[in-house]
Amino acid sequence: MDQKGSGKFVTIVVVAVVIAVAYFGWHAYSETVVQTSTVSSDMQTQPAVAVSAPSVVVPPPVVTHTTTPGHVNGIYISSWSAGTSSSMAHLNSLLDGGTLNAVVIDIKDATGKLSYEPLDPTLLATGVGTKRIAHLNTLIQSLHDRHIYVIGRISVFQDQFYPTLHPENALQNSKTHGVWKDPKGLAYLQANNADVWHYTESIAEDAYAQGFDEINLDYVRFPSDGNLKNIDESTFTQNKEDTIASFFADVDTTLRQKDHIPLSADIFGLTMSATDDMGIGQKLELIAPHVDYVCPMIYPSHFANGTYGYKNPATHPYDMIHKALTDGMAKLTAANIPTTKLRPWLQDFNLGAVYTAQMVQTQITATNDVGLKSWLMWDASNKYTSSVYK
Repeated sequence: MDQKGSGKFVTIVVVAVVIAVAYFGWHAYSETVVQTSTVSSDMQTQPAVAVSAPSVVVPPPVVTHTTTPGHVNGIYISSWSAGTSSSMAHLNSLLDGGTLNAVVIDIKDATGKLSYEPLDPTLLATGVGTKRIAHLNTLIQSLHDRHIYVIGRISVFQDQFYPTLHPENALQNSKTHGVWKDPKGLAYLQANNADVWHYTESIAEDAYAQGFDEINLDYVRFPSDGNLKNIDESTFTQNKEDTIASFFADVDTTLRQKDHIPLSADIFGLTMSATDDMGIGQKLELIAPHVDYVCPMIYPSHFANGTYGYKNPATHPYDMIHKALTDGMAKLTAANIPTTKLRPWLQDFNLGAVYTAQMVQTQITATNDVGLKSWLMWDASNKYTSSVYK
């Protein structure tokens, strides 16, 4: 290629990059800009060609976000349900004309894959996207048309995909010198790894740019099951609770303060009452300052027998919810943190007891009785007890 021809080629490349940057606007794209400014091998001796900004700039995607409601009453929707019209028809019947005003939809689950294709070119190149939700924009718009607040859930450190790209960023097994896995064969990412933090933030930014109104961070913890003594902790310079707090401080700076993205965090239910980090790094008073809402998973069935003095906690939904939230509110008050940051996960599924409509409703009543109005309801099957929400 002669010098004149190569100059035109470089101009085209640079203009294309400028347009792409204007369109996407993500900090991750800066790496692509640097790479593109280095021309192909047969042109390495040619100087870079400076160009001015194009006169016509492609506008960024236009999305309209719903403001966080004064109180949030929502249900969880898996990516598979969200991408299936028949499942959404049932769930829409719950959302229309009832008490619900929010949904939580999987962005990234334990597989580590996204529920949809990302727009961020760096993420897209990794192959992390799927087509479980083939028409994400249409889905979110239909929910917004129903005045539904759309929260996106990210499974942060429990991830099966990212370690296939970067095994060195997953927890390591000190005995086998490979990736550590729990009894279910699930890997966990390193909670102190800056690359993992930035990867999570890129996913959150992409999701918000596609229309999600809030980002919900789940599995922000160390593993709780398996041969924990074989986890290589030699790279950790902080204890577990400070490590998790450092992660939240970083996403707070990036997602809340810089990007102005509403942020919530899921934590173990027993953190409401525990005086330590439960061995997983979660302490309510260290996490709450860095998010807009803390969502303790206070499913009565998930408390060990004997907790709070109840032989079978699942059969005492009101008492378990009331006690857990009362303890959590006391912790926040002592730390001068607003108690309204608490937005509990409640259960609408059978475990430890058959959950009738009355047992589901009594959890909501207990939440209201301690002075809280917001809650989220979990049912992995997404069936839900319809009468509770009408």
